[in-house]
Amino acid sequence: METIIDQLTGNPVYLSVAVVLALIILFGVIKKLIKLVIIGAAIFVLYIAYMVWTGKEIPKSLHDVQQTIQDTVEKGKEKGGQILEKKVGEKIDQVFNKE
Repeated sequence: METIIDQLTGNPVYLSVAVVLALIILFGVIKKLIKLVIIGAAIFVLYIAYMVWTGKEIPKSLHDVQQTIQDTVEKGKEKGGQILEKKVGEKIDQVFNKE
């Protein structure tokens, strides 16, 4: 590790290349973070628009939003589990009824 640092500090060309690469990487990371924030904000705006459109009460706090999402996910898991059980049962019946 020391040899790399010595080479970078000893040769200005290597140092400038390393700085340019570091700036490119930093710019890419910042760009991805900005995209993530914009997507999160867009999803939040769509959620609020959906709540207004359906006439449901808009949550007053982040905790209320989190609780609503958790409830929805739990309902989805239950329904998905029921559908999965039904489909697997049908496939098992098909396999054993063919023989």
